[in-house]
Amino acid sequence: MAVATMRPEVQPQYPAIKPGMMGMYIFLASEVMFFGSLFAVYFYLYGSHLVWPPPPPSATNEFYVNWFPIPFVNTIILLSSGITCHYAAEAIAHDNRRRFFMLQISTIILGLAFEGFQLYEFITAFGRGLSLTANTFASAFFTLTGFHGAHVLGGLVLLTLILYRASKGQFSSKHHVAVNAVTLYWHFVDVVWLFLFGILYLGITAFR
Repeated sequence: MAVATMRPEVQPQYPAIKPGMMGMYIFLASEVMFFGSLFAVYFYLYGSHLVWPPPPPSATNEFYVNWFPIPFVNTIILLSSGITCHYAAEAIAHDNRRRFFMLQISTIILGLAFEGFQLYEFITAFGRGLSLTANTFASAFFTLTGFHGAHVLGGLVLLTLILYRASKGQFSSKHHVAVNAVTLYWHFVDVVWLFLFGILYLGITAFR
């Protein structure tokens, strides 16, 4: 007697998003809304003032920012770090560990340089008697750039953690989701800075 055998149906295979990457996408979606809200407040302040930026609080203050040299240099630094971060992820995906370490360390150094120049700009502004409460533009400027700097600092912590884990041999061509997730985050802070540079620095220069 013939026995009929049933073969299990072959389920179609689709590219799946790894849970780690999905978590990062959701987190970045919330970050987009966060920075979107800050930019919305900035444009509200711009639209509610007849003169923008408002005059400095006193004749001794020279607040209004210039796009060159520090912000421009910082833009080059941060975009360069995005390139090294991208190719570091590519290197670990191809099991090129030596190249990964070189590029990852370069990314961290560039990120630290960005933070250093940003801190110098803040200290210089404070030295001219300007602070978060000097006027509405100063409040918006320090809030936007300060939160972005905090996100860069958080990214540096994540990059350093990835570097440490890689030194323990935890990543390979078959397992590097965490590297890709942190790389995506770093690209996000790059893009946010481009908006900040265009709106806060180039935009203010055009209004002056």
